[in-house]
Amino acid sequence: MGGLNRSILAGRLVADPEVRYTQNETAVAHFRLAINRSSSNSAEFINCVAFGGLAKICGEYLKKGKLVAVEGRIQIRSYESKEGVKRSTTEVVIDNMQMLDSKFYNASSKAEEKS
Repeated sequence: MGGLNRSILAGRLVADPEVRYTQNETAVAHFRLAINRSSSNSAEFINCVAFGGLAKICGEYLKKGKLVAVEGRIQIRSYESKEGVKRSTTEVVIDNMQMLDSKFYNASSKAEEKS
């Protein structure tokens, strides 16, 4: 049996997503979620990354402070910084995202009514 690597998280965006494009023009969105701990007044900050069409949607609709739920797999990757230092990062590679703010739902409901 293979391993199971799934995460479902809900939190608020720390900043607007940063969307870049690879050499073959694939969109890549990076953003961080702040997830409040229920037992204290602190939060966990989780790095998230999305690719392709989902990355474009994240870049267009997600904004700092918005509440979102994401689903994906945890990935640990290594890279070399501009200074030549080896580093590693842990992130959630998302394949599903749901906007949870009521303002989003109100706007989408009004758009559907006009159609």
